[in-house]
Amino acid sequence: MAMLMAIALVVFVAAAIQGVLGFGGALVAMPLLVTLVGVQTATPAFAIIGTLATLLNAIRWRAHVTLGDLVQLVIPAALGIPIGVLLLARVDAGVVTRVLGVILILYAVYNLAGWRVPALHGRSWAFAAGFSSGILSGAFNTGGPPVIVYADARGWTAERFRGNLQTYFVLTSVLLLVSHALTGHFTPVVWRTALIGVPALLIGQLLGVRLCRAINPNAFRRLVLLFLLVLGAQLVL
Repeated sequence: MAMLMAIALVVFVAAAIQGVLGFGGALVAMPLLVTLVGVQTATPAFAIIGTLATLLNAIRWRAHVTLGDLVQLVIPAALGIPIGVLLLARVDAGVVTRVLGVILILYAVYNLAGWRVPALHGRSWAFAAGFSSGILSGAFNTGGPPVIVYADARGWTAERFRGNLQTYFVLTSVLLLVSHALTGHFTPVVWRTALIGVPALLIGQLLGVRLCRAINPNAFRRLVLLFLLVLGAQLVL
């Protein structure tokens, strides 16, 4: 029972953060789920949960999507996802946990320092962001950082940022689900873990929508980044 409650709590917090910021749910949930159920269960289970979360957010911000930007990111991501899924079956869970920690630390430090990368022009940058995001999505469910940095460097408005990224995550999530299904990762344990998280996801999304309207998103995002920094350091050490 304690395990079930812990899984639900992790998904609830991740869904609330995703609802407010438009990203970050997997970055919060994956390290914690890995410690609870192991990476071979956590990755495909949260792929199911994350797909539903991003779908709800994509519907919410669908009016701000720009198709051309999506195509340049989704095609290379489709190439990277199968590579990441294959890595999942061959990489030691301890290695994956440390890699997740490094990703969290780099992402948090980059944002907390207020750094901005130069404007990224040209399709090669979109390809690099999408491809690396696909690999990270397939292996760790953490494909957000590359495309988030790319979107920030392109100077997208907040609405365009949320609309494009949520739709991108929906499309890549579908590809991710197909890849997991073809490689036999959807075991009964994975489905049970995902089903445990669905009610918590829906409640967390509802809370996230309300918080998005009532709380300063910048202040809330800074708290999330601090949390990710501490959590990432813990995983590495």
